[in-house]
Amino acid sequence: MALRKHSSTLANQGRGSYDDQIVVLNGSGRPGWARVFRACTEPGAQYAQRAAYKDPGNPSKGRHDPRYTDVAYRKSDGVDIDKDGIRDAGRLAEGTYEYFEMPGGFLGARAFRVKATQVAERDSDGDGRFTVYDRSRIDRQGVGNSMYIHRGGPDNVSNPNTWSAGCQTIPNDDYATFLANIPKGSSFYYVLVNSR
Repeated sequence: MALRKHSSTLANQGRGSYDDQIVVLNGSGRPGWARVFRACTEPGAQYAQRAAYKDPGNPSKGRHDPRYTDVAYRKSDGVDIDKDGIRDAGRLAEGTYEYFEMPGGFLGARAFRVKATQVAERDSDGDGRFTVYDRSRIDRQGVGNSMYIHRGGPDNVSNPNTWSAGCQTIPNDDYATFLANIPKGSSFYYVLVNSR
C-alpha cells in the first residue's frame, strides 16, 4: 500500500522528494506485520521535456519552459497527451495494481512491474502538479506497464535524487530492507491512495 502526498515535480530542483509512504503488510509471510518506508510516487521534472533546451546544441536559446530553469535536465519521458508537441510527465493513478518481480531487475537491484496496462495522470499544463486543470490528464494507454517499483537514489546526501520518471521509488538507503520483506520471485497487490 502507498500513501501519496501531492508534491510538485519541480521539488528539490526537479529531482523529486521522498515525501510519500509505502507500507508493506504481512511481509515475508508474517501475518499482522507492517513496515513503513519513505518513497516517491511522482516524477521529478528532470525527466520532463519542458526542462530540455529548445536546441540541445545551443543552450542560449533557452528551455522549452522557463519555469524549469533550475532543473538539471536528464532525459524526456512521457506522452504528449494533449498534442501540443511536448511530452507530458506522468504519475501512476490511484488504484490497485498487481506487481511481479522483474527478471534481471532494474538499476542493478530487484525491481517489480505489472503485466497489465497501467493508468497514468499527466501534467499537461506543465505546472508541476497533477490536477483537474490538466487538459486530457487521464492516460489509459500511453504508459503501458512502465511504472515500476525500484530503488531510487540515496536520501542521506545533501541533494537527494529519487530517480523517478513516474515509477514508485524507495531510497537506496532503505531498499535492501524493503526487499528483505518481499520474498524473491513473489507478486503482490499494490494499492495507491492519494492522502492529501
